[in-house]
Amino acid sequence: MATTEIVVAPTSTSTPTPTPTIAVQYRGVALLPNGKWRAYIVSRDGQVVDVGEFGTATAAALAHDRAILTVLGPGTSATVLNFRAAFSNTELRFLRGRHAPARPSGVVAMVKLSADGSYDTELSRFASRAFDAYMDPELALDVANFRLAHSDMLHQLKEKVVITAGTNANQETCAKAKLDAEREAFVQAAKNKATDELWVERYHHRRQQTGRTFEDENRWPITMPAIDVNVDWFPGEELIYLPHGSCYVDEMIVRKA
Repeated sequence: MATTEIVVAPTSTSTPTPTPTIAVQYRGVALLPNGKWRAYIVSRDGQVVDVGEFGTATAAALAHDRAILTVLGPGTSATVLNFRAAFSNTELRFLRGRHAPARPSGVVAMVKLSADGSYDTELSRFASRAFDAYMDPELALDVANFRLAHSDMLHQLKEKVVITAGTNANQETCAKAKLDAEREAFVQAAKNKATDELWVERYHHRRQQTGRTFEDENRWPITMPAIDVNVDWFPGEELIYLPHGSCYVDEMIVRKA
């Protein structure tokens, strides 16, 4: 069953004409008598699984997507998702796979309680840890892709950090400040875009204008099998992946444990 919600399409503030509206069909959402919105998913055997009550249809639609991605993972059909383009690779790893904080049923329980903000808090904590997970090839690859996609923004961010630190700051202090700023930017990028009302409005407007695009496909982040690598190093040292996310043996470095 789909629920219709009227969403205002974004227009220029200088335009005096009335703002158009878009009728949106959300999957897995139902309006309750108390005015709240219920999120639910339907299993393959037809069983309805409740995913909680939310204050808006958008929040309920997002909870539906999170729950179904948790259960089906990369096998989820893009046609049953409301906001596939809103998910970062970091959140997808958080929802399903070896990086998930719990079994699918446990993650769905987290999603069910996401109205209080606890889910978003846990996702941000995971993203912060993922940024520093140099020994994990999958997470290091996500960080590398983030740096590549946002290189200009990160360069400007680091320049601001240096200016803020001042000329008296030593090199180590500046380097730490740059890394902290980059980590925070990664955490912000990991958040679900559908939590931003303006993004949701623009997303529906784009879907109305162009229909589905590659952004709406259920593309799952790359997974890598655990492989034992035989490398000679001295006692007390450990093998790590480079901070830029390389997962090639000849581009790894050894550091003191």
